[in-house]
Amino acid sequence: MKAAIVAVTIATGVMLVVGVTLAEQNQPRIPLAQEHPIVINATAIVPPRAWSVPGVTEPLQSVRDRMTTDKVATLKLRPGRYMFMTTAFSFEFIVNLDGKLDYHKSQDKCVGGRGATTLVVKCSFNQQNLQ
Repeated sequence: MKAAIVAVTIATGVMLVVGVTLAEQNQPRIPLAQEHPIVINATAIVPPRAWSVPGVTEPLQSVRDRMTTDKVATLKLRPGRYMFMTTAFSFEFIVNLDGKLDYHKSQDKCVGGRGATTLVVKCSFNQQNLQ
């Protein structure tokens, strides 16, 4: 891994050399700006349906490039609140500052992945009044 060397001269005249990797230089300094790879696995939804995360993926009404539940997808998401939507149900999930998932405990029967980076949708319809 390449590193950039930064030399800093302190008031006493001593030179301090600090190594910074290129990967560290390219990381956003603001945690809310950091994108995290979040895997969406909704393959348990049978028959396959279109799904969307508004503001991130194509809308449900789109006929082109829309997500379908027969394929696992990886999205780059910043920390914040998101909505997983199909034509049958929707629910909110959160990406924490460390890139881990969270969602309301009432969704545990139909959603998996709390504390991980993969959101697993286990129900094919609104069994829990997911909202």
